[in-house]
Amino acid sequence: MAEAAKGDQVLVVEKITKSYEGGKVLDEVSLSVAKGKIMALVGTNGSGKTTLVKTIAGLVTPDSGKIDILGAMAGSRQARAVTSVVFDDPALYPDLTILEHLGFAARICGREDYAERADELLSGFGIFDLSGRLPQGFSRGQRQKTSLSMGLVRPFRLLVLDEPYVGLDGAGKTALVGFLRQARKEGAAILIATHSPELLEVADTMVALGLGKIVYQGKPDRAKLEL
Repeated sequence: MAEAAKGDQVLVVEKITKSYEGGKVLDEVSLSVAKGKIMALVGTNGSGKTTLVKTIAGLVTPDSGKIDILGAMAGSRQARAVTSVVFDDPALYPDLTILEHLGFAARICGREDYAERADELLSGFGIFDLSGRLPQGFSRGQRQKTSLSMGLVRPFRLLVLDEPYVGLDGAGKTALVGFLRQARKEGAAILIATHSPELLEVADTMVALGLGKIVYQGKPDRAKLEL
C-alpha cells in the first residue's frame, strides 16, 4: 500500500480473531475504511457483524489482531474521541428530553455549538416536534431516529452504524442517506453493518462476512448479501 493511501485510512482492522465457548466468531478479519468513504458490512445472522462493530467500538477485546483508528487503539480515549457508534438497540434516558439527549451527546464530546445541528437533524428525521418530550411511549422508529441524531450531532472522524434502517420509515431512510452523504463529503469514514440492500446504493465498498470470515470484499453487490 502506498504511503499516500496509508494516510487516507481512518479505520484499519488487522487480522482480528475472537472466540467464545461456541467457537470462533471472528477469524482473522482485516479491512480498512478511508476518509470520505462508506463501507457496507454485510452478512447473515451469526456472521460476526455485531461482534466486529463492538470490537471497533472498544466494547469487545479481540483474542488477536489489532484495530487502529487514526493512530489510536480501538477503545482508547483518543479513538473514542473521534468515533461515533450507533447500535441497533436504541438506549435512551427516561428522564431526558430528545433535545437534552442530543445536547448530552454533543457536550460530552466537546461540542458546545450543537443547537443548529440538532435542529437540522431533528427536522430531517421528522421528530423536531418531539424535541421537548421524554422518550417514554416512543415508537421503535422514533427511538431509532433519536439515537441516530445523537450519533450524528457529535464530532467524529469515524462513524459506525449497526443496522441503522431498523424501525425507520421511508422518510427516515431518505434523511439518513442524506446525512451519510453529507458526512462523507466532509471527509468522515463510515462503516455500516446492515441487512438492507438499499444501503448498498450509498456505499463505496462492501465486505461480506460468513461464519466470522471475509467471504467477499469489493464493489457493493446485492447478490453477495446472503453469502
